[in-house]
Parts: sequence; structure tokens; C-alpha cells
Amino acid sequence: MIGKILDGRYEIISKLGEGAFGTTYLAIDRKLPDQAQCVVKHFSPKSTDPNTLSHARRLFENEAKVLNRLGSHDQIPRLLAHFEEDQKFYLVQELIVGHDLSCEINQNNRWSQEKVIALLQNILEGLEFVHQHHVIHRDIKPSNLMRRQQDGKIVLIDFGAVKQISSHAVNGLGQMVTTVLIGTPGYMPSEQGQGQPRLCSDVYAVGIICIEAITGIKVNQLPKDHLTGEIVWRNHAQVSPQFADILDKMIKYDFRQRYQSATEVLQALQSLKSTNSPTKSLLWKVIIGVGIASAVTITAFIFILKTDIRNLEIYNNTVYGIQIKYLPQWQKTVTPDRITGNLVKFVSPKQGDSDPYQENVNLIVQDLPENNQDLEQFTKFFLDGIKLSNANTKIIEEGKTQIANRPAYRIVYTLEEEGINIKRLQVWMVKNNKAYIITYTADVRKYSEYLSIAQTMIKSFEVK
Repeated sequence: MIGKILDGRYEIISKLGEGAFGTTYLAIDRKLPDQAQCVVKHFSPKSTDPNTLSHARRLFENEAKVLNRLGSHDQIPRLLAHFEEDQKFYLVQELIVGHDLSCEINQNNRWSQEKVIALLQNILEGLEFVHQHHVIHRDIKPSNLMRRQQDGKIVLIDFGAVKQISSHAVNGLGQMVTTVLIGTPGYMPSEQGQGQPRLCSDVYAVGIICIEAITGIKVNQLPKDHLTGEIVWRNHAQVSPQFADILDKMIKYDFRQRYQSATEVLQALQSLKSTNSPTKSLLWKVIIGVGIASAVTITAFIFILKTDIRNLEIYNNTVYGIQIKYLPQWQKTVTPDRITGNLVKFVSPKQGDSDPYQENVNLIVQDLPENNQDLEQFTKFFLDGIKLSNANTKIIEEGKTQIANRPAYRIVYTLEEEGINIKRLQVWMVKNNKAYIITYTADVRKYSEYLSIAQTMIKSFEVK
């Protein structure tokens, strides 16, 4: 295979690896001026009979489309080409220069909790994008996580789904049957071992990697509870109970008890950060120091902390080319819904059981029909919807504004929702045949309290 030219342009120069599903090669693209290097993955169906080839070809095309969409994320290799040649299937992907995590995670080398949290956050940022597209990686393990040399980010490689090409055959009844299980023992949970992988199967694998890092022990060397099947690992690590609870939930034997996606784990990590944040520690010290301080003083101090907008985090969505900044104390919930357009919601911390409503900022992206693609047309349509959606809606102010350096429209109105009087600020703009709508909703009594935060988030909004 070395020296062979595929598809008239990709010259194989060395073998990178070989497994049950195929072979991976390093190649150069002879049609590019600098003959850039790339990775070529070769898959062969288990059989070359017409039925198997037909099914394999359909699988290959579908999975190539998925990889092409996923490759738009910075932490997933770009798909450069895919083709069939001599009844064999080839993927050409971006070469990631760096090393895989099997070089870093090894026995007798315990990572600190802070280092493991940073790793977990890094992995989940890419995996969240995968799960938002309802794709299961299926084969997350240290050797399939590359630390990119240029920036240290973790890149997810070698998706298991495309390996179906080499793991399926057609039986005598014309039905597809699995010949090889996709996944790696130790990182593969029970439901995946039974051929029923879920998004939370990936969560399990990531949790196992983190436990190996924080204990310095390979998962197959850790004991299991003989009654529950759960892995016993806490006594081998120096870890806070809160973070240990997160890892334990990631690797629950019963998939129903796990976090169901990467997004849910990220939310748990955000709560952990909020619990251990300097802001909360400072607040606690002040409360202890003042003893029986007046409620007015404490309330004023809490308000100052809430509106501290100097340390904002960034939410990126590369599918829509947007970003917005938000307070790390606010819970981020990513809920992509193509029908409603809902994308992400940021919810303020709950202030005890007496707090009836949690203020929030919501981001919606809607595709526009051909006859409704400018701001004026969409504004008329959207305003009509606001006025008709609730009989007690009262518009307080409205008018033209700007967001993301583009013309926009702004409206403030009140209404009653589930017995609570709420006040809402909405700003929207139109670009790329899409409407971008940012909504701040609050209890009328606390609208002003959180308004500066909401306005800062709106001003930070960007669209490429």
C-alpha cells in the first residue's frame, strides 16, 4: 500500500495503525501546492457480495455526511474527502499534530483534581457538539483523544459509527448482522456491550478515563462492588466529595442513573465551580464575620456580587457561528430544537425556596421563509405573535436598536405566566436568512436587579 496513489491524488507514505475495522495511513495530497499531509482511513466490508456491498455503501455515505457536519467543530478533525475504490472505502481527514492521551494517563501517575477537571472540561466541549447532533462516538478511550500540539486542546478522533462498514454483513435472509462489537473493553458500558449504545455510553467512557487519571490505576485493576456492579475507586484518589459524586454518576452501571449527555456533565461541573467559587467563599466569610448583620446589608452585598460582570465565560456554537458571554454562576442549558429554534438558556441561581422564579436569558435561532427574510418583515410577524400569544401582554417600550453591529429591534413588555407577573426584554436581528432572538425574562420585582447582566450578555452577542 505504501506509495500507492488513491483517488488520483492521495499518496500513501506510511502506516499509522491497524485494527479489526481497517487500517489508517499517513498520506500527502499531491494536488495541493505544498502537498499537505492528511490521514487516510481504509475500511473493507466483511464480504464483497452485492447485498453486503450495497448496505456498506449506504452506511458509508451516511456516516461520511455525519463526519462532515461534525468536522465543523474545532475539536473534531475535518473530513477532506470520501470515496470508494476497488470495492473498498476510504475517508480522508485532517491530520492532527500532537499525541494521544495514552502517553499522559498511565499507572502510578496520579493527576490532581484540578488537572482532571480541566481535562474533563476539555473533552466535553467537543463531545457536547457531537451529542447535540445526536451522534454517539462509541469508542472513546485515551488513544482516541489527541492533545493537539499547537494549543493543547483535546481532539476526538476515530468515531466508532463509521466502523459499521467493517463490522456488518448480510445474512441469508438479506438482513444486516453485526460481526464485531464496536467499542473497547473497560471503556464500554454494559448497554453498549449488548449492542444498544446511547449518548450516556460516551459519558461512561469519559468518566472511566478521568478515574484512571486521578487514581493512576487502570480500570480493569479496580475492584467492583459485587452487589451493585459499581467500580470502587474513591479510596485510591485525593478528590473532593462533590467531584467524586460527579465521576460516580458518570460511570453508573445502570445507564438510567448516569448523566444522559455531555451537556448534563458540563452543567454539573458548572455547579461545582459555583459551589467552590471565590465569590461564594467571600460571601460566606462576610456572613460569618458580620454575625447578625442586617438583612438590608446582606441583600445589598449579594446584589453587588450578582452584578459583577468582569469574569464572564463564553458560549460558542460553531454550527450557527455565534457566541455570547454569560456569568459562570448562571446555569447553562443547551437544548437544540429545530422546530422552536431554542438553542441555549442561561438561568440565574435560585435564592432559596422562597424564590418563585429564576431569571433567565434565552437564545433562539429560527430559519426564515423566503418571503420573510428582512428585519422589517420579521419584526411585524414577531410583534403580532407577542401580542396574540397572551391576552394580558402589555407593551412598555419598543423601537430600533443594534446587536452584533447590525440593525435590530427591541421590545419590553409584561405579562402573567402561571400566576407570576413577569417582565420580558427581547432583542432580535436578521442575518444569513435566520432570525437571532435574545430574551431576558424576570419576575417583575427583580427585573431591574438582573437587567445589567442581561444587557451585558446581549451586547456580547456575536454572529459570524
